[in-house]
Amino acid sequence: MALKPVYYFFGTDDYLMEDAFEKIKKEALTGGFASMNYHVYEGKTLDAGEVVSTASTMPAFAEWRLIVVKGADSIKAAQEKNLIGYVKDPSPTTCLVFLSSSSKADRNSAFIKALEEKGFLKACNRLGEGELLRWIREDAARQGKKIAPSAAAKLLETTGNRLRDVKGELDKIVLFVGDKAEIDDKDVEESGLDCREESIFNLSDAIGKKDVKAAFRVYEKISGEEPIKVMGAVSRQVRTLLKIKSFLRKGEPASKLPSLVGLFPKHADDYVRRSRLFTERELIEAISKLAKADTDFKTGRLPGPVVLPRLIMELCGKG
Repeated sequence: MALKPVYYFFGTDDYLMEDAFEKIKKEALTGGFASMNYHVYEGKTLDAGEVVSTASTMPAFAEWRLIVVKGADSIKAAQEKNLIGYVKDPSPTTCLVFLSSSSKADRNSAFIKALEEKGFLKACNRLGEGELLRWIREDAARQGKKIAPSAAAKLLETTGNRLRDVKGELDKIVLFVGDKAEIDDKDVEESGLDCREESIFNLSDAIGKKDVKAAFRVYEKISGEEPIKVMGAVSRQVRTLLKIKSFLRKGEPASKLPSLVGLFPKHADDYVRRSRLFTERELIEAISKLAKADTDFKTGRLPGPVVLPRLIMELCGKG
């Protein structure tokens, strides 16, 4: 991998950004002096003069010095201005990386323009459905597997369009199939790595309505699943519902929710409807109860057959 002297990553997909940065870090920091050549700054408190001074210093007993500026979208305008000269003529022995969670780069900024002119800008926004399906096929191939198109689609139906979730589930499925060369629909269904989306949707509906009987009817269907998997699936949905409540309260249009919280557009209406079954306080309390249940299970404080029914009772307000 040929490193550039400067990178400015921006976008809403944290996995893509982290993956790109880790590859840079692996390439730049080699040998026994890595800690001497690695520097981390925060954009909000950035002193451009200090960064330029560090970047202009030869690396210690190594080929590269690596500097990362996190929260680059928070760099003050005056500090950005002081970085422009360096961006136009960077040190050939330093790799300076900016990480921004903004979905767009401000192309009216002279700093961003300088980065763009030098080819240092890189978008890391969430992939569309077609791109995700291609990514799944390619990542499966990197792990020595072929995945059927219908199996890849089924995987997306379960995980949503957050690449980190997709990657995590695909890795687990690869482990599940073992030496088998091709992943099919049955593997995704039987891997036991995640609860079926429909069951978790139904469980959250019942909890939102405080309908204990309905919640336990759903529980009976998924009682054979590992408790940690059920709690993980419920936790992901609760956190998604909380994000939706927060964005709607701030006045964000429903049409923007898929890109903001990582949903396929066809699922957005269902999530909005479910979010209305809860208050934000109820969702925050639910996250706390889920965390406690997770700890109780992992530490052996409560056995599996007890922890989930108890959690359902608590989430329905009956515990």
